[in-house]
Amino acid sequence: MTKIKISIKAYGYVDNNYKGKEITQNSFIEKDLTSFLLTEKDLRLILETLIISIKKTKTLYPDEQTNVIYHNNNRLESIKFDIIFDDELGDSQIIEEKAFFEQAAKYDNLSSLILKYCEVTDDGAEGTRIWGMSEYDEGPPAGTYAILALVNQSKNWISNYIDFLRTNDLDHEVEQIWDIQSIIEKYGWGKETCRLAIARNVSCCGQGGKEQFNNFLNNGLIDYLNSDEHRKEFLNLILQEFREWDQIYFRLKKGFKQHYIDYIINYVQHFNRVLENKEINEIETYLLSKWEDYKS
Repeated sequence: MTKIKISIKAYGYVDNNYKGKEITQNSFIEKDLTSFLLTEKDLRLILETLIISIKKTKTLYPDEQTNVIYHNNNRLESIKFDIIFDDELGDSQIIEEKAFFEQAAKYDNLSSLILKYCEVTDDGAEGTRIWGMSEYDEGPPAGTYAILALVNQSKNWISNYIDFLRTNDLDHEVEQIWDIQSIIEKYGWGKETCRLAIARNVSCCGQGGKEQFNNFLNNGLIDYLNSDEHRKEFLNLILQEFREWDQIYFRLKKGFKQHYIDYIINYVQHFNRVLENKEINEIETYLLSKWEDYKS
């Protein structure tokens, strides 16, 4: 077979209820014949086809509900894809998502397409990130293996990983706690991993963020912060995290001051083992001023 088959299995909801519907879409592209392995050209075409196909798949699950107030542009719940091609012996090779992105991430020229894949797998049913299908249960959020493949190539992609985590439903974590831990173990403590730890304690907190952050402190982060230089940088990164946190603007628009205190300002206390009372008060005062400015 001189073609590469891209098979996408999708699951979502149809009609005005939660009746599930599974759809399989197959696409074929020409194989680069300069190698029996997947070349950079092959990987690029596969990525482009995946992005187009997922956009098309979303249209097959239109949000036509009449019994809800909130609508999204689709009701696609989960996806899974396989890449199939023949090797030099004519035997069929099947590459799943994780292995595919591990190959693709080795090519710097493909990084922008990998990020586009992460973008297109966001905004599924109910406006949340699409889930990946698993053989036994619900898999990790779609795009997880894509962004992790980039992060494993370079710590410079950690900021993109934080952006990705912010699109996850972290009240229903799957593997994120282990992924975050693996990244920090791989790169050790530095500016990038400190940003990740801080985000895990604020915008990416979810079920286990506060507990995991305290584990970081107990397993090396406190020692790292003994340096005045590192501690100063860490404080600046905390301030940056609160400035970037989109939940601040969500709570401001909601207009309930107590909710703003409970769900925004109280997060500053998550850093009470790191910050002095004066520093905590300064950040809380800054956040409270955001409320006063918005309401004035």
